[in-house]
Amino acid sequence: MSFLFAAPDVLTDAAQNLASVASTISTANTAAAASTTGVLAPAADQISAAVAAILSRHGSAYQALSAQATAFHAEFVRALGGAGGAYAAAEAVGASGLAAAEQTVEQDVLAAINAPTELLLGRPLIGNGANGTAASPNGRPGGLLFGNGGTGYSATAPGVAGGTGGAAGLIGSGGAGGAGGANAAGGAGGRGGWLWGTNGPAGVSSLASGTVPLQMNGVFATVGVSVNGGPSVPLTVDTGSNGLLIPFWDIGLRQLGLPTQLGFVSYGEGVAFIYLNFNAPVNFGNGLITAPTPVSVEIFEFPISLNGLGLMLTGNAFAGGDGILGIGSNAVGPASSVVTALPGPLNQGVLIDEPQRYLQFGPNPLPGITVTGAPVTAFDVQINGGPLQQVLALVDSGGNHGSIPSSILDTGQTSGPLPAGTTISVYTNDDLTPLYSYTTTETNSPQVMSGQMNTGFMPFAQGPVYISYSPNGVGTMTFDF
Repeated sequence: MSFLFAAPDVLTDAAQNLASVASTISTANTAAAASTTGVLAPAADQISAAVAAILSRHGSAYQALSAQATAFHAEFVRALGGAGGAYAAAEAVGASGLAAAEQTVEQDVLAAINAPTELLLGRPLIGNGANGTAASPNGRPGGLLFGNGGTGYSATAPGVAGGTGGAAGLIGSGGAGGAGGANAAGGAGGRGGWLWGTNGPAGVSSLASGTVPLQMNGVFATVGVSVNGGPSVPLTVDTGSNGLLIPFWDIGLRQLGLPTQLGFVSYGEGVAFIYLNFNAPVNFGNGLITAPTPVSVEIFEFPISLNGLGLMLTGNAFAGGDGILGIGSNAVGPASSVVTALPGPLNQGVLIDEPQRYLQFGPNPLPGITVTGAPVTAFDVQINGGPLQQVLALVDSGGNHGSIPSSILDTGQTSGPLPAGTTISVYTNDDLTPLYSYTTTETNSPQVMSGQMNTGFMPFAQGPVYISYSPNGVGTMTFDF
């Protein structure tokens, strides 16, 4: 068996060099042509004529030989160049075949490795997830061990949401969510790897507003929320505080990162919470997903009153929900409102419509009467048709039945519930425009206390109330009824 080794690039270079030699020889032949053909005799005698004839014959022979050498050289250069091209072509075909063979072997090996997990779990052990398509818009998950999630499909039809990005396994990045069609939400990004990798970004949304359903648990409104890819759990909608507080067992722990703050907070029901702040995305459903934003994760709770102890023992530490969704603007709390981390214009504010059972994010869709401050503002309050008295008030959807300052009563009462049958009328404090009014009952009456007024749930029970986050840190409230 014989072996032949060829370097096509070397053959090509040699052919180019020989071609330059041919050019040099042709130049020399042209220069010598005049002096090697038609040699003249130096004198008129017979000897000079004979010598000139001999030299002319040698010159003609040189020219003929030179022409033959030039033709041979050109043919040799063509043959050498052709051989180089042939070898290069053969090498390319061989390399292509080898690459195809390697790819086939690689695919077969991966198929064998991934077959058990594909069969049992519906996803590969190693490899990237497939991208979403029009028929199957959600990106497929990446390999359990290694691989990125597939990209969600970007919808083109109006009103169709983008596909969600696929999740990574142990190592890899989550797939990006697909863009939504006209007036539709983008898809959620896929989860990053447990060990290493980043979460996929959410798809571009073209929503100008978005709604999610409200549930009523007695006088408390709750909304389903998923934090950091965890389960959707009911959180109490609380206009009287700021920030989202949720127990650690209700959040997604993957890619949670390190805490940014340790804190302590208590609400009005007698339970205190120790929490850690993390940056995480919040998903309200219906494509309403925030950018990573500070959320407070409860790690321990304890009572600070007998009432708080009773609430903890009955599982009501969060007033009817699994956590608190504080959405005030100038309220206090463990963090800022997560609503402001929604993409614009969804982050402008939120409409709470308890009678119709929904929240709507975005600009205020209804006309109404606006006051400065959300939820802390100033009102004029009238008791049983008496004189108007200015109070500082907390418009608090999570404030149960609320409280009334003893200083505006003429009965001398300083504690306990306001008697049933008392009519409370609330006005703006500038032009005395009526906002809402109600008469207390045995089961619905504010507590008489010193300090500021707390509206409790009553204004929200009567109609939609919109909270705007502008101006920053102050906000406004619009009573849309």
